[in-house]
Amino acid sequence: MLIFKRPSEMEFRQVKRLLGKYDLPREKIDRDQFTILKNNDRLLAFGCIRKQETFAEMDCVGVLEEQRGKGWGKMIVNKLLETGPRTVWLVTDNAKYFEQFDFVTSKQMPKGLARRLEEINIDSKSHIKGMVFSKKKK
Repeated sequence: MLIFKRPSEMEFRQVKRLLGKYDLPREKIDRDQFTILKNNDRLLAFGCIRKQETFAEMDCVGVLEEQRGKGWGKMIVNKLLETGPRTVWLVTDNAKYFEQFDFVTSKQMPKGLARRLEEINIDSKSHIKGMVFSKKKK
């Protein structure tokens, strides 16, 4: 049975190990910001929306390697957007993937996010972009 939930302490330790393995940010993370997707007792995917001073950022989205290609990533991103704030920002090297969720590349970003993106792009000639998602009004 598929369930979305906040991770327990034990599950969060597993998420933190995976963040290291997948080279995702591990600093300043809080268990209460995370949502995990499980099937019975098996962790499939995880992610969080971190509330910064002036904005909310989707971060640390991951799918276990052996579970990739099954749609779990789409499910966790949709859940985060559904339960998150109206506007969500992210920094990614996979803009094409996030476009399917109506994220758009943005040149104007909150200061903290712009500074981080600038630091990343100074160190490498990467294609990392800042993107924003806004929920449509009902």
